[in-house]
Amino acid sequence: MKDDKTGDDELYQRKPSAAKAEDYESASDETLVSKVQEGDNHAFDILVGRFKNRLYAYLFRLLGNEDEAEEFAQETFVKAYINIEKYRSVARFSTWLYTIATNLVRNRIRNIKRRPRMSSLWSTDINGEDGRWIELKDKSVGPEQEMQRKNLSDIIQAAIEKIPAKYRPAFVLREINMLTYEEIAATTGLKLGTVRSRINRGRMHFKRAMEPYMDII
Repeated sequence: MKDDKTGDDELYQRKPSAAKAEDYESASDETLVSKVQEGDNHAFDILVGRFKNRLYAYLFRLLGNEDEAEEFAQETFVKAYINIEKYRSVARFSTWLYTIATNLVRNRIRNIKRRPRMSSLWSTDINGEDGRWIELKDKSVGPEQEMQRKNLSDIIQAAIEKIPAKYRPAFVLREINMLTYEEIAATTGLKLGTVRSRINRGRMHFKRAMEPYMDII
């Protein structure tokens, strides 16, 4: 009986030979995207493997929640695959991918008021706008005790979460993901001067949050 696989079965392509697999691994991101646009699904698997850890780390720094970071990373890759025909090589694939992830987080922040982990109050100005969380800190717990309960990574993550959402993406893209200012501008859609300003403000908030621990780190 002839085995004629068509339609959806085309997704189940044979694994590439060892030589071809090496070609995939050494190919640039943009070359792999071109292959995906031509219908090569294995090329997209390689892209996912290259970026899944970095993308997850970026989203975790923004969201502060492992499950949400995993969910948003998956959604980012799904959207990238669905919209792969819209990608143009004028921008790096990594920039395009981070743009999708950043927009997903923006929509989440815009539509959902996420309650912080620590006790807090929501304060608004007299016009009911520009609200902010007022954190109720436990005065009895000093930085030494906090260091004993948490590791350094947890403290850094908590400090990042205290950076206002407006400044956090630019700060994380620069300080964690080490993107250039130009790449951050392309990712966020902000002007270069605005990117520099938001990174500096993010640094200011981060430094302020880390100050109690600087003498004991």
